[in-house]
Amino acid sequence: MSVQDAKHKPVLVGLTGGIASGKTTALNYFKQLNLAVIDSDSIVKVLWQTNEEMIHKAESFFGFSLRQTADFKKLAKMIFSDEKKREKLNHIVHPYVFKQIDVEKKKYAQEKIIIIDMPLLIEVKYMSHVDYVCLVYVDLDTQIERLIQRDKLTQAEAIKRISSQMSLESKKKYADYIFDNNDSVNYLYHQIDMFLGGLLHEKQ
Repeated sequence: MSVQDAKHKPVLVGLTGGIASGKTTALNYFKQLNLAVIDSDSIVKVLWQTNEEMIHKAESFFGFSLRQTADFKKLAKMIFSDEKKREKLNHIVHPYVFKQIDVEKKKYAQEKIIIIDMPLLIEVKYMSHVDYVCLVYVDLDTQIERLIQRDKLTQAEAIKRISSQMSLESKKKYADYIFDNNDSVNYLYHQIDMFLGGLLHEKQ
């Protein structure tokens, strides 16, 4: 669907990245620009607090309670080291996330642009639901260094966490736009400004 064919509908921009790539920095800039933002991580947090059906499905599969902080730490450790269990968790959670995103999209129906922030956008094949996929990219060495500094990890721990996700190099081929975050934050903002300027020009 082109922007020209849907002037009466918001342009849906899927924002994704990887751990320590700077996606949150990009998202916060979109918020500063007063754009409509749908934050899938926030949706997931609310679902874990309120959606008994989803919680019960996850508890039944993993075999332990998912109600306390310690429970989620146990779950996180498990899925970091077991790809099949990680995929199963995504299979349980994401249908509920997609449903809530649809609800929120209706709230922003009069906006020109909606940013949908989704770390696993490519992995869960949400690309077909957005008009543009934007990837916040850093090279692997920078990603490792930033993760070590941010989360106070050893190099081995940082590499293990990064390896549990699809690599940013692999994600590049799915992206319509790549925001290079190897440089300064101002350069990241400049790239976002250029992208948004192009979108708004097309909407006119």
